[in-house]
Amino acid sequence: MGKTTIRPATHDDLDLLMPIAESMHIESPRYSKLAFSHDKVLQLYITLIDADSCLMLVAEQDGEIIGGVAGMVTPHWFSDELVANEYGVFILPDHRGGMTAVRLVRGYIEWAKSQGAKMIQLGISTGVHVEQTQALYQAIGLKQFSVGFEV
Repeated sequence: MGKTTIRPATHDDLDLLMPIAESMHIESPRYSKLAFSHDKVLQLYITLIDADSCLMLVAEQDGEIIGGVAGMVTPHWFSDELVANEYGVFILPDHRGGMTAVRLVRGYIEWAKSQGAKMIQLGISTGVHVEQTQALYQAIGLKQFSVGFEV
């Protein structure tokens, strides 16, 4: 295995990112219950790449995209102060267990700070490796801020 590079996604990456999005969707016991819209995801990815208030970083190894993180910064609904929220952090299963997730999360946090975010939020809602993700986030200094429920 070669060195993993973390870099901003570009339009040239879109064809490589779509199978990763589909993989994340299929792996999630929660999200796989919903239909996957290729067109909707593609439009979201274009926005994340193009908009100044959005971010999409990819992890690339030996010319292959193996994961990424996506997020955005917006004013909080009751304040003019900015809050960063991530859409997801995902690493292909064969590439998990190293430092790639940590590097992606740190890249997202650094970007959110540079955007002036007063709150920087990450979560785990896929239902995949919840305990391991929670432990990872806590190990790098994140604090739990919410609990979610659904019917």
